[in-house]
Amino acid sequence: MRFHDPELARERRHILQSLIDDMRKYEWREVPCAVCGETERLEPALEKWGIAMKSCLECGHLFTSPRMPDEAVPELYGSFYWEQYQVAIGSPSIQERLQFDYANGMGKLQRDILPHRTSGRLLDVGASSGGLVKQAQDRGFDACGLEPAADVCQLARDAHGVTMYCGSLAEQQFPEGSFDIVALHDVLEHMFEPVAEIREMRRVLGTGGIVVCETPTTTSRNFADQGIEWSTISPLEHVHLFNEKNAERVLVENGFRIVDLYSPHEDNWIAVAEAI
Repeated sequence: MRFHDPELARERRHILQSLIDDMRKYEWREVPCAVCGETERLEPALEKWGIAMKSCLECGHLFTSPRMPDEAVPELYGSFYWEQYQVAIGSPSIQERLQFDYANGMGKLQRDILPHRTSGRLLDVGASSGGLVKQAQDRGFDACGLEPAADVCQLARDAHGVTMYCGSLAEQQFPEGSFDIVALHDVLEHMFEPVAEIREMRRVLGTGGIVVCETPTTTSRNFADQGIEWSTISPLEHVHLFNEKNAERVLVENGFRIVDLYSPHEDNWIAVAEAI
């Protein structure tokens, strides 16, 4: 299944722009670097679709600024995101990718989680249609998912009968040590406040629990070759792009020990980190 069709994206550029224009109803604000907190030593890095990204001269982090406020998240990642935005860039809708996401959930489980844990309480952050949650549940994990939008949570429940929580991780107010594994695949780049989310993941993990995180890297060969045309440069949704050094930094500074950090292919890195 293809997740970005450049030709279709060009044909539907006007649709994408109309969606971006609609999100301008929110007040977009300048934000500091999420990695080091820098507010001054920031420089324009690129602009795409009329949305600017900045680079931090202190740590090299690349992020969208100005950007939408937190209250825009449920709308952005509800039916707007899956049925309009994704289709506008040449990707399948969430309904069209249900079977793929379910099969891909097994691949993620085998590659990223089973080598480290074979049972336990698992939370999939950014669970989408619930494919990984269902695969984990079927293999004996006490698994549940989290999504910001109510309609996506309901789709996952309808498709797989899994437990889904709606909103941000902090909004759930899970007790400390509620989980043994937190997984987030292609999610960290979407989080408006990623470091705060990582701190909350540490809080809800018991000591010795693990977080498994996969996200695009700015050391990507495709980024080096394609620059702004790299499909992952998508500043409406991918508001933070971490390199491996900054990934390790934010995990270690927020209560984790790196178990493994590697690139499975030229675009992403995966970190497995243990709560200490």
